[in-house]
Amino acid sequence: MKQTWAVVVVLSWGSAAIAGTCLPPAPPWMPTDADDVRAYADLLKRDAEAYFADVENYFRCLDQQRREVFEQAREVSEGYARAIDLLRGHR
Repeated sequence: MKQTWAVVVVLSWGSAAIAGTCLPPAPPWMPTDADDVRAYADLLKRDAEAYFADVENYFRCLDQQRREVFEQAREVSEGYARAIDLLRGHR
């Protein structure tokens, strides 16, 4: 029983290590009135370009997190298989 608890503790501890750190960017305000578009054209352009750059960074972050979690899942799977083998050997 102690071995089973040790395996559960070790396997569940790792889940706390991964937290979502990728935050999606807030979309910029886009006016629908033609006068507002003309009045704020430079600001709208800067905001849109910054937003698209932030979206690109967000997707890169998600891709990196996916790779990290995939690797962690592989390691946990291998560790779990070893733990199961150990438990089967002690029955």
